[in-house]
Amino acid sequence: MGPGQASKIPILIASSIKPLKDTRAWEKLGISLRETNKYDLNIIGFSSKFLERFEGARIFPSLFNTSSTWERYFAQFRFLKTVFKVKPKILIVCTYEYLFVGALLKVVFGYKLIYDVQENYLLNLDLNTELSVAKKSNAAKIIKKSEAVKGIDFYFLAEKCYVQEMPEKKPFLILENKFAGKIIDKSPFRYSEKKAFRFLISGTITPAFGTIEGINFFNSILEIFPDSSLHIVGHVPLKSFRLKLEKTVKSNPKIHLKIDENPIDHQLILEEIKASDFCLLPYQKHSAIKDKMPTKLFEGMALGIPILISKNEKWESFLNQYQGGFSIDFESEELAREQFLTGIQRDFFTNKLGDEILWSSQEQEFLKVIAEIL
Repeated sequence: MGPGQASKIPILIASSIKPLKDTRAWEKLGISLRETNKYDLNIIGFSSKFLERFEGARIFPSLFNTSSTWERYFAQFRFLKTVFKVKPKILIVCTYEYLFVGALLKVVFGYKLIYDVQENYLLNLDLNTELSVAKKSNAAKIIKKSEAVKGIDFYFLAEKCYVQEMPEKKPFLILENKFAGKIIDKSPFRYSEKKAFRFLISGTITPAFGTIEGINFFNSILEIFPDSSLHIVGHVPLKSFRLKLEKTVKSNPKIHLKIDENPIDHQLILEEIKASDFCLLPYQKHSAIKDKMPTKLFEGMALGIPILISKNEKWESFLNQYQGGFSIDFESEELAREQFLTGIQRDFFTNKLGDEILWSSQEQEFLKVIAEIL
């Protein structure tokens, strides 16, 4: 513990498979807490290599390989050991996997327990095509029991729709996945004269997020704009899908893969977004997705990169506020191509973006809850 740390309030932000520099746990919650200079900040999360400390926070690895079942179990013991070492006054748990141990140790240390609800994990089970019926049933039981533990003092909800989907999670504060940075102001522009486009699919790469539909759309665009390219950058958690993806794009030199079984540095993804002409969000129609506000919407708008997204009234309304993109019917290659050719005739970002898309617009509410809960 360094000079002055003894007078600061220890806080532990804990996740198992999310990276130490997770875009939410670190770039939003963590940095906001650090900047107050009131808290001794500690983070536990995934890391592919051993690190001791960074940027004003003490860090602890939960696991080094997210695909290892053994490490997932051992992560519980690392978490327990970290709580004993940090002795936090506030524990922010960012995954249901740590709730049971977190609630149990609350009796010992008397800290305040906050659950940062980043996902509706029960609904998300339907997105995993590799789960058998039996495994899905067992996972649902674990999630329900974990999230029903006693002793949670407060909830942060990452989506507005979680208020209706999980009404039992009270008291709560909605903290959406808005952009943790500054807006890059851009003058209105259009692509009507452009002869080649750089498309990007990034983040978590899964079948439900429409990766194959995005590839099919891109292949149809190549027929008109043959010098275009598609970049797929991110974390592919399903091994069978990763193999399928590699096989699918192997014969196409216009498609570039930067994928890994473990989470990819978020800063790399932001650089890829900045280098693109369009971000593709070809989400399939799923109950676990349709009511959410994808992080990529906020990132694309803030960085001034137009977005092509599946048809959804909520997402379309958001983009229309800034003329920041348009919807595409990714299920029909012919129709999608027509919609794209029409869409690139418009001017993008004709309306000025405001701070409502930034994490800073929620930061003070977040810090107020932290101060009041102690």
